[in-house]
Amino acid sequence: MKFYLILFLSLTSLVVLAQSPNIIDYTAKVHWGFRPLPDRKVDVVVIHSTYSLGKNPFDVAGVLEQFRQYGVSSHYLIDRDGEIYRLVPEDDEAFHAGKSVLPETGRKNLNATSIGIELMNTPTIAPDQRQYTALVELIKSIKQRYPIHYIVGHSDIAPKRKSDPWDFNWKKFWQMMSA
Repeated sequence: MKFYLILFLSLTSLVVLAQSPNIIDYTAKVHWGFRPLPDRKVDVVVIHSTYSLGKNPFDVAGVLEQFRQYGVSSHYLIDRDGEIYRLVPEDDEAFHAGKSVLPETGRKNLNATSIGIELMNTPTIAPDQRQYTALVELIKSIKQRYPIHYIVGHSDIAPKRKSDPWDFNWKKFWQMMSA
């Protein structure tokens, strides 16, 4: 009987783990690009692209150094292997959207009401399948905590300033989100 109980508990744990993405917590390393904002009302996810200007465009440390230099950050960063890094707690306002307007509503200052997710890719190297899988898992997880009504690209909310996420396959993304 104990064997079955342990097996049941193990299977239950596996189901929970499969529903929650594995997240590497870097919040203790990121001391810039955000501020506490009590009673944040999050209903937007903004998808970005970023890369390091150093020798390796997909170097997490290089991306973080650039963020530090500019005083910006996002809540999450997804590397080329699909690893998810939490840079800023979701409760805090991360400085990722800049001057922004949500087209559907005309609402400005989207940093205050959004969660920013950076994909590590370049204008010529598209996100790969591992990144799409991690992104979808992460957004589905976020949707369990917040009433997300809008999922947009940075270029959607700042079209005159930004062009990312670069080479992002929205059709593929939406198909994966609906699966």
